[in-house]
Amino acid sequence: MRRLRVYAFDPQASVTLSTAMINESIIELPWEERWATPLRPGPVNDYLEVIDHDPASRLFYAPVDLDHPDLLAQDGLSPSEGRPQFHQQMVFAVAMFTIHAFERALGRFVLWARDEADMESSGGLAAIDRNFTRRLRIYPHALREANAYYSPVKRALLFGYFRPDEAAVDVQANWVFTCLSQDIIAHETAHAILHGIRQRSIEPSNIDALAFHEAFADIIALLQRFAFRPVVRHMLAASNGSLRDHSLLTGLGEQFGKATGRNGALRYALRALGDRAERPVDNSAQSIRDAIATLGKTTESHARGGFLVAAVFDAFVTIYERRSADLFRMARPGLVAGNGLSPDLVNRLAAEASEAAGQVMRMCIRALDYAPPIDLRFGEYLRAIITADTDLVPNDPLRYRVAFVEAFKRWGITVPGSISMAPDSLVWDPPEYEKYPEIQAYAKSKLPGRRSGSQPLRDPGDAFSIRFTEMLGHLMFGVSFSQRTSSSTSYRMKDYAPDRSSRDESDEPSRHLRDKAMEIVIHNQREIHRWFNSDSDDDEDWESLVGLRLRPQVRTVGVGQSREKRIRQRMRSIPVEMGDEKTLPLQFAHGVPKFEISSARIARRTGPNGQETHHLIFQIIQRRRGYFDRNDQRQADRGHIRSIGHYRWNNPDFWFRGGATVHIDLRDGRLLRVIRKRIDDNRRLEEERAYRCGETAGIAANSAGTEPFAFVHRSD
Repeated sequence: MRRLRVYAFDPQASVTLSTAMINESIIELPWEERWATPLRPGPVNDYLEVIDHDPASRLFYAPVDLDHPDLLAQDGLSPSEGRPQFHQQMVFAVAMFTIHAFERALGRFVLWARDEADMESSGGLAAIDRNFTRRLRIYPHALREANAYYSPVKRALLFGYFRPDEAAVDVQANWVFTCLSQDIIAHETAHAILHGIRQRSIEPSNIDALAFHEAFADIIALLQRFAFRPVVRHMLAASNGSLRDHSLLTGLGEQFGKATGRNGALRYALRALGDRAERPVDNSAQSIRDAIATLGKTTESHARGGFLVAAVFDAFVTIYERRSADLFRMARPGLVAGNGLSPDLVNRLAAEASEAAGQVMRMCIRALDYAPPIDLRFGEYLRAIITADTDLVPNDPLRYRVAFVEAFKRWGITVPGSISMAPDSLVWDPPEYEKYPEIQAYAKSKLPGRRSGSQPLRDPGDAFSIRFTEMLGHLMFGVSFSQRTSSSTSYRMKDYAPDRSSRDESDEPSRHLRDKAMEIVIHNQREIHRWFNSDSDDDEDWESLVGLRLRPQVRTVGVGQSREKRIRQRMRSIPVEMGDEKTLPLQFAHGVPKFEISSARIARRTGPNGQETHHLIFQIIQRRRGYFDRNDQRQADRGHIRSIGHYRWNNPDFWFRGGATVHIDLRDGRLLRVIRKRIDDNRRLEEERAYRCGETAGIAANSAGTEPFAFVHRSD
């Protein structure tokens, strides 16, 4: 392991007597494998590139060489506020620690987001071939202001530094560096990883969108702190084993908060409702109604996200209390009078807290693969958490999922449309295979030894296994997948053919598996896009399944009446973005609908009992013209281009998106679930129009521009 010293909290904790002894921690990172790119000064590796340019001072600081023998012998540089090289070491160590936590939970490599402009201009296909971000850049001294943020445009983390507020007498520093706060580094890294997993997550289509981004980053920063066992032991001993009190364990950005004039940390896990967190747990109907009303009135992104943070942290604390209840019962006689808990009990409590925090964090990360690709709401995230955990851990003896549901209810987060808040009712429903007769018929016609599909399938779900065989046969599954066969489908490992266009030509060729993973993702996105874009007899069923428009309209001339009637019944009037109709055969009108495959990942996960899951998870997204003026919207929906003008047609006020997350079991090709937001959902379109126009509470969606996190963090 590569051992690097960091601040457990921030420099402020080193000048506070109660925490000075625990503020220096060691982060252990896996040593670079022999096939990986060697770590270079910066530091620079296959994931990150630290560039220490200080524009305000017009300086480039010399990069740290973590492979220097002196640094290897002493676990890196010692913590220092005044040494830029330690700043570089700190951001690198914490960012890599966060990356490895995500990879463990996701079962795959972390990849960064692609270029947004190319995705838009190409309809999501051509952009797959270029501008794949190989490394996330980190600038420890990018700004001389009280701010730090992830830039989706630059695909970089920018950290600021500033002089503390004159009233901040508790801050023992002339300059405050955000790059020395472990909370802030983990928070911004989580933003970047989330953007890479969910490319459209930065689009503020509803009041929860940016609030979710901020809340999720806070959740990772809070829970990751419990991986440092000595810190947890010290804080639990001081609080007599409680995690419901305000402390360094439950707060974020202590030094930043005090330096900007606050009385304490920048944010606390359980302070969203004032003194609500300090009262006994209250699950009464009136308490829940009050929480729902308070959440409804909260619009600022950090404040609103605080409810989601509080719900997840509340669930974690409940789980910790259930896991440690027997320890308290057994150890009551062993309490040391006047000195709090016995050291042995503190050690056991710290172990339980660390284990519970790791499990809860992995539950929250895995849920990202179980959420709709766009327009995510807090209640849908709860459903994603419950579904992801049910898939991997069918048996829930400690009732983790019940703890999550109760905590979300206590903090006012509900699931509209669900018949019950019981965990089994919140699991995303599997597809109703019988509702897609064209797919059934197409699959039966492909069965060997049967005439024209005259015999029924043993299981309606087999139809999707047969259909997906055609797609899976063209995909790549990575170096760890060998040839697999089953009764329903068979597919093989493709020969690895490096795509040199995605490489950084300025670097030496990398042999790291992550580079191969990038190229496999590119290949699979291209093949899935090609498969969905091919014409077949069951197109209407696929459009209904994923909730998008996939086929062009057919001209009246030369088309049978029954076929034309069916086409009229589907999403014919939805003005989605179309391709060039000049390149189409004469029977098609208005071009081919554009759509993008924004993600195509292979997830390999192992449950607590050793069971394994191998899933193909991809997201398919489409955009539709949206207008603030309802009359323009009606004219556009009818295809009346002249009524709104060619300029308005080509430049709508906003793009309304629909999409679906699709899960396929790679063991037999079976379709497990489709989590969708339909492109023809006019109710959702109306809600987004109202939000973007400022008719509903919240910051106007267009006000943040292309740097939403710079805007949101500066306004915090």
